[in-house]
Amino acid sequence: MKKDFTKLAQEIIKNVGGEENVISLTHCITRLRFRLRDEHQADSDAISELSGVIKVLKAGGQYQVVIGNDVSDVYQAVLENSKIKGLAGDGEDHTAESTEIAKGEALEKESLGSRIVDTISGIFMPFMGAFIGAGLLKGFLVLFTTVGWLSTKSTTYTILYAAGDGIFSFLPIFLAYCAGKKFHASPFLSMAIASAMVYPTITALFTSHATVTFFGIPVQLISYTSSVLPILVTCYVQGKFEQGLKKILPKIVSGLLIPVLDLVVILPLAFIVIGPITNIAANGVAAIIKDGLNIAPPIAGFAMAALWPVLIIFGLHWGIIPIALNNLSVLGYDYILPLTVGCNFGIAAACLAIFLKTRNNKVKEISGSAAVSALIGGVTEPGIYGVLLKYKRPMIIMCLVNGIGGAICAAFHVTRNVQMAVNLLTTPAIFAVYGPWGIVAILISFIGTFVGVWLFGYSDKMLTVQKPNKKHVQL
Repeated sequence: MKKDFTKLAQEIIKNVGGEENVISLTHCITRLRFRLRDEHQADSDAISELSGVIKVLKAGGQYQVVIGNDVSDVYQAVLENSKIKGLAGDGEDHTAESTEIAKGEALEKESLGSRIVDTISGIFMPFMGAFIGAGLLKGFLVLFTTVGWLSTKSTTYTILYAAGDGIFSFLPIFLAYCAGKKFHASPFLSMAIASAMVYPTITALFTSHATVTFFGIPVQLISYTSSVLPILVTCYVQGKFEQGLKKILPKIVSGLLIPVLDLVVILPLAFIVIGPITNIAANGVAAIIKDGLNIAPPIAGFAMAALWPVLIIFGLHWGIIPIALNNLSVLGYDYILPLTVGCNFGIAAACLAIFLKTRNNKVKEISGSAAVSALIGGVTEPGIYGVLLKYKRPMIIMCLVNGIGGAICAAFHVTRNVQMAVNLLTTPAIFAVYGPWGIVAILISFIGTFVGVWLFGYSDKMLTVQKPNKKHVQL
């Protein structure tokens, strides 16, 4: 029977200051992300103590309530028990009023970096399930063909490969819909523009190195299949373009003219200007990271893997993903995210060590579920927020041990040629894609973290804390 989250939703609504204090709400894999008119009205302590809530965070202009694996159900319960509107991009409509408030009041409070990270996560999150599933299928296909269970010449392989590779080949179309909604552009027109960018004839022109012009203007074509940055910037420009047209065109003709003008103005602009510029910028950033790995591979790899859980805390890891996907598109492989291949396992191991060592039932329940979430599902936020940050020392040990795995991956140039989930169930595919040193990094992260946390990272004595004006209390 499906769990009822009505009471939890009502308590969250009440303690964030009531629905009238909420500008908008969205969610990611583990967190409810509120934009509040006045954060001082929210009772963070009361929310943190609710059964079903792991932690409360304030970051990037957002009031974040970490729920864990049940976040989508709690999100729906909040919407059903209030007049709160979901933010565009998560499947819910935006009222005109909340849109203007979100653009005006809330976004003004954010730094540019926070807004960029929030935008990227909002674009990628809606189709992340399909993304992970397709990546996992591609990883297993590599494994099956490597061990000889499946022939690459069979039609079975062709069908399964299409199922796994389709979302990556036509990634700009998926991104276009989400980015169109995020940037207040017409999402289906964004998809039409993206479809033209990956149209077979255009792709053929690129592969044939043909000379391309548009009314005499030279066009430097790049490969748009599997690309990320070109369509994101194009949708942003499209949103601004449409908003400008709506101000000057009469409503009676805007519905007819805007779609046509999008296609005849924004699409050529994407081919002539946006595509080449974003390609240069993405390659430049990737080259800087690659140079760092070439100059001092172990140091760069250690830093990347050790800091990865810290990036997750602030949501900054979303800024790395477009660069990694661009590497897959342009180079055919990625060398950045493989450095973090052991991180999920290190987080799971730390939680597992605490689960086995503690005698406190509440800590055992939280750490056990967090270990399963990280190890089986690859979802690490419950472990980071609910367990490791709480006791600090396990977090430090886990980051340092993960860094060793990252250093090894960098030293032995571990790469991947597919986007895939990283968890216990995918380890056979990880071996096929990342190679043996990827598995070595995983073993180091898991075993090293488990031993370190068991011996030095946790004791039930940590459960006794000092609170102001109160005696020591046993949690």
